[in-house]
Amino acid sequence: MTTVTLEKINENILTLKQELDDIKELLEESRLELRDEVKAEISESRKRQPSTFKSQEDMEKKFL
Repeated sequence: MTTVTLEKINENILTLKQELDDIKELLEESRLELRDEVKAEISESRKRQPSTFKSQEDMEKKFL
C-alpha cells in the first residue's frame, strides 16, 4: 500500500481548487453579453463578400 502524506493531499486539494477557480471564471465569461457595437460590426462583416477579405498568405506577407 502506498503511503500518502498530508503535504501531498494538501497539494492535490490546492491544485483542484485552482482548477475549479479557472472553470468558474470560464463559466462567468460565457455569460457576458456583446455590446451592440460589436454585434453591429459582426452583422456588417457577414454581409461582405468573401472575395473582399484578405487571404492568410497576404496577411503573412504583410506581417511576417
